[in-house]
Amino acid sequence: MENFQGVNSLSEKDYLAVQEIIHNLHQCRTRQNLKALFGSNILPLLNAHSALYAWTDPDLLSPRLIDAINIPSEDLASINQFIEQDPKARALLTHSQPVIARDIDVPKKDSASREEDPFREELCRFDPFSRQERPVRDGYGYFSTCKAGVITLALRDVNLGAGIHRRLPSDKPWTVRDVRILEQIRAHLLMAIKTIVLTDELVKHKSLVDLLADSPTAIAVVDQNMVIDYCNSAWKEVMSKTAGSRLDPELVSLLIKEKSKWEPPFTTNGVNGKEEVHNLAGEDCRLSFSPLRGGGEHDPWLLQLKLIRNANHRVNGLMQQAGLTKREMEACKLIRQGIDANEIARQLFISPHTVKTHLKRIHLKLGVHTRAELVATLNQ
Repeated sequence: MENFQGVNSLSEKDYLAVQEIIHNLHQCRTRQNLKALFGSNILPLLNAHSALYAWTDPDLLSPRLIDAINIPSEDLASINQFIEQDPKARALLTHSQPVIARDIDVPKKDSASREEDPFREELCRFDPFSRQERPVRDGYGYFSTCKAGVITLALRDVNLGAGIHRRLPSDKPWTVRDVRILEQIRAHLLMAIKTIVLTDELVKHKSLVDLLADSPTAIAVVDQNMVIDYCNSAWKEVMSKTAGSRLDPELVSLLIKEKSKWEPPFTTNGVNGKEEVHNLAGEDCRLSFSPLRGGGEHDPWLLQLKLIRNANHRVNGLMQQAGLTKREMEACKLIRQGIDANEIARQLFISPHTVKTHLKRIHLKLGVHTRAELVATLNQ
């Protein structure tokens, strides 16, 4: 068949196969889809036996193998170790060429061109896909079965790479035709890999958020302006605040004090996530603050609050169930302590007449008629 001149001298048959692969890559939504496409289309078109792809983007914590096709499971640990620890793997995953083939771009014999490109020199000195020039290394058993490899990468700042391998005893070298095929599918392949990996990460993060949402511990994330970016249902119940609201003044004061521990000069009591007992709106609770990044001026903070389950909590539940207002609850707590109406007025900064009004409403809501009945109900 004549060469198909429209795509870098690929034959028409190869061109149609490439178009089918590109179409299928755009349909890939899961790891299983992509592995099946490698096995049924990509590897046969390249006369290859196996493949792997890895991600080294720092946003995903650490370099790691994403998936492997037709590679023994017992070899995966050593491959992961190579990717994570060996500087040669970094060289393979960060060079500037879109596609590099061992038998084409990296000659097996010394040449002047090798010295012109530090990456090529490094790859020639240590090529995990070449038996002849690869130093023997314990634990790299899989690479000793590979005759050659084609590495295809995205841009340098993405650090996402795929390797296509031919295993021994194959003696077929990689050709320009193989490189042209990978050049055509490269962008689409890397897009599919990146989409699948990021989707997986999103599912994990969503699962974590769902777990936090159902946690009995009250949790909130607060921005630099003391506004709540996120809070779970327990926080809404305890603090009566939702996302978009500003923290209560008591909490603002505590958070500002905590932030000061993370500013130079650091104090010895600035312990990340240390729980301390505080009284908020009459509730004893354990409260902890943790910076979500480095504790910088503009970084968000994580707040965790746990009510101390004691008699006061039961009383608060009783008063909330009866529909008492915050002011009425404050008056009830003072009455329970045996404080008279005049002292209640002084402590709450209200008039004695207002205290009597509160007491009438409290009696009505709790179904009592005298102060003694009210105290007995609160203490039962």
